[in-house]
Amino acid sequence: MTKMFKLAAASCLMLAFTSTAQASDPYVGVGLGAFSINTGVAKKAVFGGYLQVGDDFSEYLGGEVRMGATGKTGEEFTLQPRTGIDWFAAVYLKPKMEISDNLTAYALLGAATIRASYSELGFATQKKTRSGYAYGVGMQYRLADTYSLGAEVSHMLSKPKTNATAIRTNFQGLEASMFTVNAQYHF
Repeated sequence: MTKMFKLAAASCLMLAFTSTAQASDPYVGVGLGAFSINTGVAKKAVFGGYLQVGDDFSEYLGGEVRMGATGKTGEEFTLQPRTGIDWFAAVYLKPKMEISDNLTAYALLGAATIRASYSELGFATQKKTRSGYAYGVGMQYRLADTYSLGAEVSHMLSKPKTNATAIRTNFQGLEASMFTVNAQYHF
């Protein structure tokens, strides 16, 4: 898998430096949607969001940084475990392809760090920070010169190795799959 990421990164860099000259297109945005978080024992969907700062620095390649969080699964003071992403940060290379004047398809290739928490009635709350790969695909529609809307499917980290007994005292973190919509302001 490492070879695949190295090959993808090398291809993106070649595209970035062989493309025609284009002005930089920096942007800020916000994304909201459904986060499917997996502890290695159970999967639950929660609402989450992120702030994004990026730049499309060539016709075929951009870069982006995201920071966000999610709500918690389950209800407080019940037997159901509560899990959530306290915060996450991700850095992406963003290879892209223009489909029409206003519509662009893109991929996300990068790395993420997730700080997650796990609590179960009768046990202490546990927190774990994990880092790993992140990837995704999406579409972006340019409404005007300064505004765009998008939708994407993405994933952060690999599934933690644990079981129903061990998670109560040795939480190993989580993985997250997301479906989000986003809005961006371009400078």
